[in-house]
Amino acid sequence: MAGANKPDGKSNTRRVAFTRRDADRIGRVVRTVEAGDKKGNALTFGHRQQPGQGGVFRIATHGSAAWNKDSTQTVTFVTTTSTPNTATAVNLFANLASGVTGRSVAIARDGTAWYLIAAECD
Repeated sequence: MAGANKPDGKSNTRRVAFTRRDADRIGRVVRTVEAGDKKGNALTFGHRQQPGQGGVFRIATHGSAAWNKDSTQTVTFVTTTSTPNTATAVNLFANLASGVTGRSVAIARDGTAWYLIAAECD
């Protein structure tokens, strides 16, 4: 029995051998799956994030205005490979004083909302 192709695309000519125990185990699994409920939902996977899309955690900066608790502010991502390069984040934790231009902040996304999770100290 020939195996699958190698990662370089060349044919794999090694034979694959199974013990009787392996063959019985594989056969049991195949029979179980084939006899299973055909009305069940197919196996699905969630959306896979592509490189460069940004994650659920980002570093950004915000302007020099105060950012009070329970308010939102537009922040600019520090590194971005795609647009938009800004987001609106909610501050749920502490008041940030005004006067510090370009303060670094860490934000995290929950669903579609961004939240301030840490800020550069004065």
